[in-house]
Amino acid sequence: MFAWDQSDAVVLGIALGFILLIAVVFWRYLRPKSEFIRKLPLRILAVFIVFLEVSKQLVYLIWVPYNTYALPVHFCSTFIWLIPLAQFTRGKAAKVFHSLPFIYSFFVVALLYAYPKVLLGNATLHPFSDFFTVHTLLFHHTIVAYFVFSIALRDYVPSKEDVLPIVGGIVFYALYAVPIAYALNINYVNILRSDFPPFEALRVAMGKVNYVLGQVVYNTLLFVLAVSVALGLWAVLLGIKGAMRAKEKVELERV
Repeated sequence: MFAWDQSDAVVLGIALGFILLIAVVFWRYLRPKSEFIRKLPLRILAVFIVFLEVSKQLVYLIWVPYNTYALPVHFCSTFIWLIPLAQFTRGKAAKVFHSLPFIYSFFVVALLYAYPKVLLGNATLHPFSDFFTVHTLLFHHTIVAYFVFSIALRDYVPSKEDVLPIVGGIVFYALYAVPIAYALNINYVNILRSDFPPFEALRVAMGKVNYVLGQVVYNTLLFVLAVSVALGLWAVLLGIKGAMRAKEKVELERV
């Protein structure tokens, strides 16, 4: 983990610095504004990430031989519908979907900065060499920007009701991604094998006893861990919210 090289440090460092700078501007000037104004940056990201995915699919369909690895089955591909659903739906639908892209984008942020090669490959070596390299960098940094901007604009406020959508979203993803990964023999989101050595060692060890059993245990562990991390982040945010409200209550009582 934390396997960075010089190109990762330069490209990711510049990109993150740019995102944080914009986030500070949003925090300073947009956070006090109306909900419509506050949400504009996040809604622009919602449209942009859909544009990125559509453009990639069109390039594959028109100009280069289609590769099934390009199918939007990757976990990161869920953001092409999660972010728009969070930002453009209203009422009960908005309440259901609002937590998902923020909580799940934490996975992308954590993995991107812990082990960038898993998500970016060698894209940082030649960041402007071709369409697919540019797309890879822009797509994943759009997710990072969504996470950071959501914090700066305080777009997501956790509630106890979020627990079911958070768990349900991961389960829903597993229900379609796992069968597709095995059917196409493509390692979407490490479903077939792990880039994380301890997990891969467990998978291989269990597979020596029985391949099917090994894969079932490994995949179960993979998604249980995902649910645990997601709920852990949600619980921390809920705790922070509770602590802030308690502090505000004490301050009001003193007044």
